[in-house]
Order: sequence, then structure tokens, then C-alpha cells
Amino acid sequence: MCMKTLFATVVLVMGMIQVNAQPPRPDREARMAEIKKIQAMEMAFITKELNLSPNEAQKFWPIFNQYRNDLKSVAVEGKKMNDNLEKQQRMLDLRKKYREDFSKVVNQDRANKVFEAEGEFKSLVRREFQKRQAEKKQFESRKKGS
Repeated sequence: MCMKTLFATVVLVMGMIQVNAQPPRPDREARMAEIKKIQAMEMAFITKELNLSPNEAQKFWPIFNQYRNDLKSVAVEGKKMNDNLEKQQRMLDLRKKYREDFSKVVNQDRANKVFEAEGEFKSLVRREFQKRQAEKKQFESRKKGS
């Protein structure tokens, strides 16, 4: 792993730690603020992974945000469907459509990498969440044992 990637990953994880280190706030606004922070971290991560120039980023992010909204719509529709394969096919079709849209802003290789970077970020977040859950369990068990 190159030094830049390592540094960016450490910064990303530290940012996630800071977001999760704050005490939980039950109100909707606080939850939305946390989601916005994670989305900002995702933006930084994907921008770095795709090596987007400022000009490319300005064109890329509105397309990506529309992709994300369309993906959410398909996921919501998919919950109503009994056919999981049909849901997966709709998501695949959506990704293919947006890959074409992304390739109008960045080259084909980087357009393909969008989905890879998105998956890597989700994996980072998932691992960090699991780590925090395990630490929380450990802390609670020690607390009960004392």
C-alpha cells in the first residue's frame, strides 16, 4: 500500500472514529448530521480513489448523487418485490447506465472503478462499525464484571 493511500485511509478512519465517538443523540437532525459526515468522507474517498480533478469532480458529483438517489429508489421498490433476481437485475441495469454517464466525465477505466471505490468505502465503514460494536460489547462486559 503506497504512503498516500495509507495516509488517506488513516485520515478516513480517524474521521469515522470522531463521528462515532460523539455521544448518541436520539433526534433526527443529529442522525442526519452524522449521515452527512459519512457522505462527505465517502466523497473524499471516491474523489481520491478516482483521482478526480476539480473540474471532473464538479461534473462527476451531481451524476453520482443522482445515481445514489436512483439506487435508493430501486432498493425501496425492491423491498416490495418478491423476485430478488429482478431487483438485482434492476440495480445492475442502473449501474450500467450510470457507468456510461460517468465515462462522459472520466475515462472508461475510472468509470468502472466508481463501483469498486464505492464498495471499498462501504467495506471500510462496515469494518469500523463492527469493530466499534465489539469494543462496546467488551466495555459493557467489563463494566458488568467490575
